Amino acid sequence: MSPIPARSHPRTQLYLPSSCTALLPRDRTVTLEGKTDTVGRGGLRLLLPTLLKSPTPVTVSLAGEGALRARVVWAGPTRRTDLGTVVPHGLRFIEEISAFTFANLLATLRERARVQRSPRLPVRLGIQVMRGETFQPARALNLSTTGAFITTPTPAAVCEEVLLHLTLPGNGRPLYLSGQVVWQNSARSSNGFQPGMGVAFGNVGTEEATILRHFLRQAPAR
Repeated sequence: MSPIPARSHPRTQLYLPSSCTALLPRDRTVTLEGKTDTVGRGGLRLLLPTLLKSPTPVTVSLAGEGALRARVVWAGPTRRTDLGTVVPHGLRFIEEISAFTFANLLATLRERARVQRSPRLPVRLGIQVMRGETFQPARALNLSTTGAFITTPTPAAVCEEVLLHLTLPGNGRPLYLSGQVVWQNSARSSNGFQPGMGVAFGNVGTEEATILRHFLRQAPAR
């Protein structure tokens, strides 16, 4: 089957870990770790640490789900995100994903992306992460009312419960936010992203939620 036309279907924005295996000249392969940006039935936009030229064939696994065959249709330019320096790539699936299969895939991916159900604000906040009985220093690189990305050389494992201790600029009240790690990037990874973990907050108290919302509304003007 020939590749389907690009942008045959709408895309959904999802920021999730991915693994991309590319077939290079002379039958060489390379596997790159990256992040999804947008996903649709016909293709996706993928953030990778290095440039893959069009029309390189690839196999992509999204957040540990089954592999999808695709080709690179465009790439670049390099850009810097709050998590690191990456190269955007447009991928077109070799075969269109059926509406039923895509609906199930999207539901799974959205559950994996719980930490991003609210808009994320890039920040640089020193925090303390409690794992077990010990607090460890770390830094939040983005923040929302439902979660955060925490950069640390020793990220907790996926599904591990953590407690975050932070004080927001302009508010002297310490916040203690419990959450669960929904994805992590090891310090040994070569995907161009900073080591750390995505944390989805649990039940945030009324006062804590009010302080978070106020900070997120005011922060762009700071």
